[in-house]
Amino acid sequence: MIKKLLKIIIPIAIAFVAALFIVILPMSTAYSVCHPKGLSLEEEIAFEKENGLWGNFDSYEKEDYQALGKDGYVLHCTLVKSQKASDRYVIISHGYNSNRYGAVKYVDAYTALDFNCIIYDMRGHGENERTVCTEGYYEGEDLDCLIKDTYERFGSGILLGLHGESMGAATSLCSLVKKPDVKFVISDCSFSNLYDLMKYSAEKQHQGFMLPLVNMWSSLINGFDLHDTSPVDSIDKSTVPLCFIHGTEDDIIPKEMSEMLAASCDGASYIHFVPKAGHAQSRKVLGTDSYSMIILGFLSSEEIIEMPET
Repeated sequence: MIKKLLKIIIPIAIAFVAALFIVILPMSTAYSVCHPKGLSLEEEIAFEKENGLWGNFDSYEKEDYQALGKDGYVLHCTLVKSQKASDRYVIISHGYNSNRYGAVKYVDAYTALDFNCIIYDMRGHGENERTVCTEGYYEGEDLDCLIKDTYERFGSGILLGLHGESMGAATSLCSLVKKPDVKFVISDCSFSNLYDLMKYSAEKQHQGFMLPLVNMWSSLINGFDLHDTSPVDSIDKSTVPLCFIHGTEDDIIPKEMSEMLAASCDGASYIHFVPKAGHAQSRKVLGTDSYSMIILGFLSSEEIIEMPET
């Protein structure tokens, strides 16, 4: 009797385990990666304030508006106006699971240099319609549309640059494949390629064997290959000046990825490692003034803006 039961149970157990590792786990991983829950605007505001990153944001004059991204996808944006009249603009792209208020931590560093800041909800985040998030592939096309919208909205003669954190940094770099009219990009803790990043994470959890299946399911249910989100390939022929910032204690995106990116571009590139900073923590560790000085040093060395008189 027991032998008969085992002949039934063992094949069922094997089939279940096979289904678990071939279908259920990789499919759920592929889905969850590209469908982030994301913080609400209110939750992000609370987080930024609790961590001392809100700064002077409430004191600025602001204007909310909407712009159209790839295939007419609606992006919710906020213009944060410099306290001095200025033709300098920077589009700041937030990180994964965040929203436009996650970019607030960088605003004071730029307004100190007389930049107007455009912060916006990235694809599938914030107030935007929920959709597949590709962590830079489609988002780079959204950003290219937003760049064009910025020139149409604020004038063809403005000085425009990009700044991004984590996924937003990857997106800023991915947008360069479109050859947009931007004067600089500052990348804070970007990854070099999404597949390689997920491989790094999976291997730390001893699950690297599952990644090809995750990628297969991503192609089937999300419509894109994880390899396609590739900042390192996007900057290959770009001559836009790039500045890379990365925390030395980042255990989510290794600093070596920024090193790889800095070595891969044709144009000028600079890299700043921030000691004791974890993932997306460089601005918090350095403080606004020191972070702003990194930006100023980069922009003035490339003669994008002039060093202020002392």
